[in-house]
Amino acid sequence: MIYLLYLTELLLYICFAVLMGSFVMHLVPSGKKPSIHIHKRWLQLSVLGIVFLSLMPVAYLIYMLQEDIGWAVTIPNVLATFEVGQAWTLTLILSLFFYTFVSLFPVLEQKRYAVISIVFIVLLIFTAGWAGHPASLEKVPGFFYHSLHFLAVSVWVGILLVVSWLSTDKENWLHFLKWFTPVAVVSFIVTAVSGFMMMTIITDVSDYTNIWMLNYGQALLLKHIMVIPILVFAIINSFLVKKQLQKDLAFNPKPWVKAESIVLIMIFSVTAFLGQQPPPHAIQTMLKSDGAAPLFEYIYGGVVEPSMNVQFEVTAMSVLLAVLFISFFILMLASFVRKAPAVLSFAMSFFLVVSLYLALMVSIQ
Repeated sequence: MIYLLYLTELLLYICFAVLMGSFVMHLVPSGKKPSIHIHKRWLQLSVLGIVFLSLMPVAYLIYMLQEDIGWAVTIPNVLATFEVGQAWTLTLILSLFFYTFVSLFPVLEQKRYAVISIVFIVLLIFTAGWAGHPASLEKVPGFFYHSLHFLAVSVWVGILLVVSWLSTDKENWLHFLKWFTPVAVVSFIVTAVSGFMMMTIITDVSDYTNIWMLNYGQALLLKHIMVIPILVFAIINSFLVKKQLQKDLAFNPKPWVKAESIVLIMIFSVTAFLGQQPPPHAIQTMLKSDGAAPLFEYIYGGVVEPSMNVQFEVTAMSVLLAVLFISFFILMLASFVRKAPAVLSFAMSFFLVVSLYLALMVSIQ
């Protein structure tokens, strides 16, 4: 069932992104974006998806607790006293109003209705922030940083998903890039700063490398490494694509934006895993009770002691892997310059992540 939690968390992020991207793009004048076709049914399904997908952690908690006190006591107790249950109840209420609003009003025809829809989405994001790990540790700062992080990601990824997969032409792409590039830059900065602040709440920053011994730390490391190909794709889609379109209006930028959106969804997948892991407060205690992450143990190859501190040593293998990382980084950019298919650049991004991850892991002593 735990794998179902990861999947539903990933789909939940996608639902938020699709809704936010759809309504933000609706506010943009037609001359500053490609033509986009969005069915109202997709919006309705996304709202329903938020309700049922956000229910899964609550259902899992109820399932775990009911063995001791029974279903009849557990269900109202979780919904009334646990923050995750209270947050889902509020999500249900907001979503019912949102679904009714989307169904009854022409939200994709009049901008004022799109603005109201965005307000609903922001409220739902705040509700998700209330139930997150950071808020459970430090109520106000955790809620604020988690909500801000989720909001920035939803705007950034939502626009990319809608434009790359739901646009019906490549007209006005230069006009689109002119306003989207600064939006993406601001979203990335907000995401990075709020993510760092959340990390300071969840764990001691000085223990950043030590938490790599845990599943949480392994996922966090991969998430941070995957930011690098996103930055490369951002350079390609924001600057190199712009120059190419200025030379050749027949150039189709959509495959490159799709590649970036897929990498972002992969980051969503890692984030979904993170969201279901216990925060690494006491590393030694967690290593004693749960053991080290299987992936860390496999690559490290040695005995992982609870008192162990992660230390690094430069080796021939780590240098070789670092060289491969730099090579794949260059090849990602070169594949665009050489007019290779976008799928090749996407493949290079995968090898880039793997090579840097292994370079760091094999250097641990």
